[in-house]
Amino acid sequence: APTSSKHSGNGAAVAAATAAGIAIGILAPPLIRRLQGAITSRLAGGDDTTQAVRAGLSSSKSVRISVSKLEAFLTDVLVSAGCSTRHAQRVASVLTFADARGIPSHGVNRLDTYLNEIEAGLVDGTADPIVSRISGSCAVIDGRNGLGAVTSELAMKTAIDLAKEHGVSVVVCHSSNHFGAAGYWAKIALDEGFIAMSFTNTSPFAVPTGARGVRAVGTNPFCMFAPAANRDSFQLDMATTVVPVGKIEVMHRINKPVPSGWGVDRDGENCTDPEEICKVGGLYPLGGGEETA
Repeated sequence: APTSSKHSGNGAAVAAATAAGIAIGILAPPLIRRLQGAITSRLAGGDDTTQAVRAGLSSSKSVRISVSKLEAFLTDVLVSAGCSTRHAQRVASVLTFADARGIPSHGVNRLDTYLNEIEAGLVDGTADPIVSRISGSCAVIDGRNGLGAVTSELAMKTAIDLAKEHGVSVVVCHSSNHFGAAGYWAKIALDEGFIAMSFTNTSPFAVPTGARGVRAVGTNPFCMFAPAANRDSFQLDMATTVVPVGKIEVMHRINKPVPSGWGVDRDGENCTDPEEICKVGGLYPLGGGEETA
């Protein structure tokens, strides 16, 4: 009798597990579809998250361009503005990388700034950076006022070479310019099997919590990529403000208000007007306003 009871219990457990499996099989697909629909809807824009800048990604009116065609177009434009072909190709790769990852704030959105700086003589589109100093596992790169992407390319190559020799390396740059998405550079080292960190400073754009329209520090991004098991990886690339300024610019381009909590107006008050934030206001620091800082 005890043996029979034990077998009956096992049979009941198997039956319950089977029923649960069938129920999950029936209910899970529609729940997953609804979840995917909700995510797609949020990515389509207009919500109160940082994904609002991706407005139009799922729209029937959105324009899709292959990476190779976009890179070729950007290269031609940059060359016409005065860049050398090789330098233009690197910049085009950096901008396309960002757009392909769904980060329009650091993609083609940045092109007009680069062109204006080159044409105004503020940035040298043909300058070649140099390694001005090496000491052990450390190096200094002189960008010679060239394109940030070109300077960073040499910096990361140097960092990888030194890390292979010493196990770790630190490389810093000066006399450089905007280098695009920080993750682009960390990924180069990640693909070589390294843990990589990439940082940069920026022009002041963050308004201290409670201040009245006074830009004190930059968006100063922090980035770290690290390899993991089974070809997975950890990838973090973030500004130290609530959002990078590029996201405000994108919202201005598509004529949409920014979500509350991204930036402030000239008086330091919460603002949803991207033009006001860009021209006379600023961004909240990472902690947000007084309520959350």
